[in-house]
Amino acid sequence: MSCNVIKEYVDFTKKNLRIYTKKIMGKYYDDEIFNKYLTEYINVRYYNQEQWIRKDLSNHLTHYLTNIYEKEENKTSKFILELFKKYYYIDDVLDFNYEKNLDDYVEMINKIRIEKVGIDDSSFSKEFKDLLYSNEKKRIEFLSNFDSNDFCLDIKETSMKNTFNTEINQRVKVPKIFSDYAINKVWNDTLVSENKLQVEYSLLNQLILKNIISGDFSSNYLVETTMSLFKKEEKLKRTLKIFDNDIGKELITIKISYDDYLCNKELILDYIKEGYQFAIILNDKYFKDNSNNTILDIFKYVIVNNNNEFKDKTKDLRNVITMN
Repeated sequence: MSCNVIKEYVDFTKKNLRIYTKKIMGKYYDDEIFNKYLTEYINVRYYNQEQWIRKDLSNHLTHYLTNIYEKEENKTSKFILELFKKYYYIDDVLDFNYEKNLDDYVEMINKIRIEKVGIDDSSFSKEFKDLLYSNEKKRIEFLSNFDSNDFCLDIKETSMKNTFNTEINQRVKVPKIFSDYAINKVWNDTLVSENKLQVEYSLLNQLILKNIISGDFSSNYLVETTMSLFKKEEKLKRTLKIFDNDIGKELITIKISYDDYLCNKELILDYIKEGYQFAIILNDKYFKDNSNNTILDIFKYVIVNNNNEFKDKTKDLRNVITMN
């Protein structure tokens, strides 16, 4: 299992939808047509490539899937379109209770299968039900695998709507013989700071996945980094790989100070080209160095301390976050 939980979950979903469709359609299955629907479904459902309103997800998906059918009207394409509409129930697009509704759902699929392709297999219903139930157990287990009793995310609102500042806290019980000073010193040690970023990014990636499953693409998160990582390129790559997927890169933004940007400019620009997003924290030096704000265009957010005497110089920017 990779630590990129969103990619892992999406791959799991893609694999299952392909298995279901093959089992339902039998010899009438067409991989080329199925792939067109699957690609569009995943892009809209999980990567939000077509912006949609949360409550209208099923209608939104149907609109884009129907566009595929209209480009190549045939019986196989129409059948696959109808199946994807039924998959809404088992992929959290529409409300579905496995304990209460699974039998009726399987019988609905079996009835469609008999009517559309004329396959009446007495063993299908049980086998398909067992398959669905087994994969649902795997899905629940997957989502719970990353829960942690030792660490938690501290998520706080910022001055920007739907944008949250994120830090990691530890809940490990430490013997009372150790002072708070000693605990904090270890917790903020350079190596520990680097490693705890991996935990923070993993927990946040899981939170974003759960948001996506429930249909929420609106929440954006600011995360910490430590500049010692920028001197360890391979470890930095492994750490950022945790959210190396289209939606993770869109919703997670790495905070970096102006001074650290100057020291690591080329490397940061390379990561921006790869789709990672950064928020720059401005200080007095920035305002003294720059007569205009053109260099800020590459950053998703600009962060300014509420007490900064130069704060007004950023008032015309649309992406400013003020923090204490």
